[in-house]
Amino acid sequence: MRSFDLIDLGIPLGWRRGGGDWVGVRAALDRRDAIQIIQEAGSTRWQSLLPADSSIYIGFPDYTATTRETTPEPKARIWISPIQRRFAPASALPKVQWHPRVLWVGIGCQRGTPESLIEHAIQKTLRSHHLAEAAIAGIATIDHKADEAGLVKFCDDRRLPLRFFSAEDLNAVTVPNPSAVAKVGTFSVAEAAAILAARTDQSADPLKDSIRVAKTIVRIEGQPGSVTVAIAQADREYTDDLKLI
Repeated sequence: MRSFDLIDLGIPLGWRRGGGDWVGVRAALDRRDAIQIIQEAGSTRWQSLLPADSSIYIGFPDYTATTRETTPEPKARIWISPIQRRFAPASALPKVQWHPRVLWVGIGCQRGTPESLIEHAIQKTLRSHHLAEAAIAGIATIDHKADEAGLVKFCDDRRLPLRFFSAEDLNAVTVPNPSAVAKVGTFSVAEAAAILAARTDQSADPLKDSIRVAKTIVRIEGQPGSVTVAIAQADREYTDDLKLI
């Protein structure tokens, strides 16, 4: 595989390029140095494209006197993950990150909640859990919010899909933190919507707990209203109908 192919491996999958020393990693690829790839999310189909003589290896091999000859110490590292990592700028080991779009953000909010509060709530929740905004697949909520202007605008501005689920569908989902009283006809909006969106995207085992961040209520001091945020992780990335490798 040419270095150009590997450095752009996430593009056909709709992944988003994160931070890091892309120049340093490209240089290591051009030199055919040993490159370590650590994948924590997203499709692994790209791995089948690696040639037999590739200098790439995946994961964390156990180093022994024997394996060190075939798996040398890496000279660069590529992360594939929804986690937002921060790399030291002067690191001797250049690192970069790809963010597969696997995070579905469930939202519950009061009628008339402004886009600014929704944006603040999502970004604060992501930062608190070291998750990348670039890894968001889409937003999910109850169908009563189909005309919620602030939520619709937030998604339109970022070209994010917005999925709606009925109260009946939401009530059918087992969530870690149901409300004590059913509101808008359901005991859970944010957590249940996030789980359903991730499940729809991955066709996964319905008993699998995909919640990455339990529901969190976010407010801005001095401003009315609040937003409830929950995040679930899908097994496969959202690709905007792009063809998978």
